[in-house]
Parts: sequence; structure tokens; C-alpha cells
Amino acid sequence: MATPKIEDLRRRIDQIDEEIIKLITKRLELCREIGKLKKAYNIPVVDKGREQQVLERAGPYREVFEILILLCKEVQRRLK
Repeated sequence: MATPKIEDLRRRIDQIDEEIIKLITKRLELCREIGKLKKAYNIPVVDKGREQQVLERAGPYREVFEILILLCKEVQRRLK
């Protein structure tokens, strides 16, 4: 059985999870818009320089951002 303090912390984690989901959704929407522009101007989906900048900023969360980059590239590739 969880203590009231543990339950409070879990509620706070749930709130943060909701915020993270909203931010990921916004990020993917922006990726989609970038993908549309890349397609219109015949620019490749992959931008290694940009990916490296993102990963350098990610610090200890590099693996998380590697997944976000993969999601972004997938969203851009699926555009028709």
C-alpha cells in the first residue's frame, strides 16, 4: 500500500507525463510542417548536422532524443 506522499508524487509524475505527451505532439506537428517544406523544395529528410546539434543539447537524455529524431524522420517520410 502506497503512502499519501507516494500517491502525491505519482500524481505529479502523471501531470508531467501529460505535459511531455503534449510537447511531443507539438514537436511532431512541427516535424510534419518541416517535412512538407522539405518535400516542396526537394530537400532530403535527413539533416545530420541538425541531428547532431539536437543530440549535443540532449546531454544525459541523448537516447530519448535519438528516439524523437527517429519519430520525426518517420513522420517526414510518410508525407505524400
